[in-house]
Amino acid sequence: MSGAGLDQEARYEARRRYVGVDEAASYLNVSRRWMYRDSQRHGLPRYYFGGKLRFKVDDLDSWARQQKVI
Repeated sequence: MSGAGLDQEARYEARRRYVGVDEAASYLNVSRRWMYRDSQRHGLPRYYFGGKLRFKVDDLDSWARQQKVI
């Protein structure tokens, strides 16, 4: 596989991965509190694994794009 193919695969894997509350909050530039209290109300998909709240990076990107004001 070419180097470009590896880059594309790495980007794909990064979008598929799940992150915790701290990383998701930092990624979206919002507070941890907002992630816990308001993210679901605002339509951001959430997942629980082992009792811990997780967010999929691809979902964070999709949600952020939907918040665009024209």
